[in-house]
Amino acid sequence: MEYYKLNSLYIEVTHACNQHCRHCYLDGGIHHKNAEMTTDQIKKIFSEFKAQGGRYVIFTGGEPLMRSDMFELLDCLEALHLRFTFASNSFGMNKERLERLASYRGLEEYFTSILGADAEKHKAIAGKDSFDAALNAIRFFDKKGIPTFVQVTLANDYIEDMENILKLFVDFQNCSVKITPIASLGCKSAEEKELNKDLIVPKERFDYFHEKLDALCEKYPNCVGDDNVLTHEQIEESIAEYSEHPLYSLCYGSVCVRPNGDLSFSYNMINPITFGKAYESIKIPMDEKFFDYIGLLKKADEKVLADSEKTAVEYDTEIDRYINSVLG
Repeated sequence: MEYYKLNSLYIEVTHACNQHCRHCYLDGGIHHKNAEMTTDQIKKIFSEFKAQGGRYVIFTGGEPLMRSDMFELLDCLEALHLRFTFASNSFGMNKERLERLASYRGLEEYFTSILGADAEKHKAIAGKDSFDAALNAIRFFDKKGIPTFVQVTLANDYIEDMENILKLFVDFQNCSVKITPIASLGCKSAEEKELNKDLIVPKERFDYFHEKLDALCEKYPNCVGDDNVLTHEQIEESIAEYSEHPLYSLCYGSVCVRPNGDLSFSYNMINPITFGKAYESIKIPMDEKFFDYIGLLKKADEKVLADSEKTAVEYDTEIDRYINSVLG
């Protein structure tokens, strides 16, 4: 049996979180308190990943700082000489934790989030006063020469604040920013969706968002990274890059491990297609199920490409929405 070769691994070590972001598809961990692998199970995954040629790990949650064994797990990555990105909302970061994290030779990037142009606007979305902690972490790693990546998940009312948000980061030397509109409230209850619906950027504003962000990319070319809202032409170009590849878009993605061990190819929202439990084996057979999934990805791309003829679309969200609709 031939197995899919894993080059990069996206692992969610917990769904627990010390924030309660209004738009979070995990609802701040409320629905997933018991879905967490043991220390030894995660170490086994890292060892198997390394043994089959794996090279890069995205270490995230929920909030990884919620685990008492977090540094023990990072020690394991270091011992295996695996490069990694560490993702945190920064709310639980203190000087000791920042210094210890920066000491790892394998740390390639620190990933954090800002949800508004100032502390008050950020707290209105995050539910906690974590704005200054995030900026402090970015400042710390910038001085260390360690790249940081800032995710700005933008509420509808904050679109006009995009430039003010970017101005927070232009003086940093090792910082890039990705701005993505809130296009869905994920798996929240009907009541919570209704309470938070004001956050959602409607599709009819995607073109405006895209034009505004394009202008900022020209103005701050060394600061702004790719966003998730794509035009028809951009999606068409992206599809052309891997349309003839036998593994289609999987060649551009990471394999994801959920806190309960579910192994999948999606780390955008919740992918209902799994390929077993990672703590049992991270080997994914290239069998009928595998290639059926690749076929589903192709159909999803065709659907999203067609939708984008009318307006720009939030690509990852629409792909997940299509997969879920097909599977019922």
